[in-house]
Amino acid sequence: SSGINAEYGGPAGSDGAAGPPGPPGQRGNPGPPGTNGNPGTNGVPGAKGEQGRAGSAGRDGNPGSPGMPGRQGDRGNDGRTVTGPPGANGDAGEKGVMGQKGDTGSKGIPGIKGIMGPKGIAGAGVRGEKGQKGAPGRAGAPGEAAQSIQLNPYIVAFHSQKNVAPKCFDGMTELWTGYSFMFVDADSKSKWSQDLGKPGSCIPEFYPGFYTQCTIDSCYSANEGHKTTWLATAPEFLTDDSQSRLPRGKLKMGSRREELLSLISRCVVCDTIFKMVVVHSMTNDVPECPEGYVSAASPNRFIPSATQSQDWVGYSFWEVSLDNYAIGVLTDEPASCLLYYSPTAVAECDVEGCKFKTTDQKTSWLMDSEKDPYTEQETRRAFTEARSYVSRCRVCHRPEATKIVFKDLQI
Repeated sequence: SSGINAEYGGPAGSDGAAGPPGPPGQRGNPGPPGTNGNPGTNGVPGAKGEQGRAGSAGRDGNPGSPGMPGRQGDRGNDGRTVTGPPGANGDAGEKGVMGQKGDTGSKGIPGIKGIMGPKGIAGAGVRGEKGQKGAPGRAGAPGEAAQSIQLNPYIVAFHSQKNVAPKCFDGMTELWTGYSFMFVDADSKSKWSQDLGKPGSCIPEFYPGFYTQCTIDSCYSANEGHKTTWLATAPEFLTDDSQSRLPRGKLKMGSRREELLSLISRCVVCDTIFKMVVVHSMTNDVPECPEGYVSAASPNRFIPSATQSQDWVGYSFWEVSLDNYAIGVLTDEPASCLLYYSPTAVAECDVEGCKFKTTDQKTSWLMDSEKDPYTEQETRRAFTEARSYVSRCRVCHRPEATKIVFKDLQI
């Protein structure tokens, strides 16, 4: 500002330029509360809340006063009679009077022509000359309508254990020949076995993957997990080195088909009107047929052999176990009397080929009951020696079975 400078005695100078702004001051004390604002407008209604929990049941109310008597009801419908259960049977009545003799029944069907009897003794006297041809006879009356006859045939299968098919007996009709089939194992889940005595065990063609599996949508061929089992051929002479004749590893259908087929047993299916019976001796001796029966001919009688009999005699076979399953045959069927005692009973096959040597293959045979395993010094023997511990068997039939004649059968 203007004025006198006291120190120098001169007049005061003009005001200087304004200084820079000072630092912010300290925060002041809070002001007094403002006045209340005006009420706001109504808000939008909120969403509906969740349903609350059910309340507890209220107390029972006081009993009401008795009501007025109702009017009389209408008459009901008539009831229906119900019959009760039958009572217990009464005592048997007295035997009635015999009735009158019935009418004569219709004429039965003529029986089958009987067996020809022995030739009679020639009669005495001289044979006369041949007479003249007679005049033609009158035509006969029309015959009655023919009647059907049911012979109830049996269908059986025979297995040779050789690569040549066996033959039916005299009096039988051959239906087909094939390969000796025993078992199917599909992925170790679905298993199906075929009794060697039934015609289904003789498959006309050898094909190890002969089946297909289907769903409701599609079908697919058997894969490597699907297996079939077939009866194998047996050695003519059983020796300690019989196993050496078998090939090692798998014989493949594509490269060694003929060699493979030479090791699969052949079979024949026959139609017959007579039933056969098999006898197991339960000893190492071949049994005889029951009284009134004769020994059946060997199905292999036309196959050259240095060891086989012309009669059907063999070894009492029961089952083969392989990969935790068993393949058996009923012991009352001729198929349980195998012609050969063989260590390698079956061939295990898949879609590629077959194996004949498997470490887990086991065969079961009926044992000689006269051998006591508890008194034997050794219970484990070589397969060739163990043959003396196996039961023998024979197949038999009635003697007239192969002599029945049908050519002159009349109805």
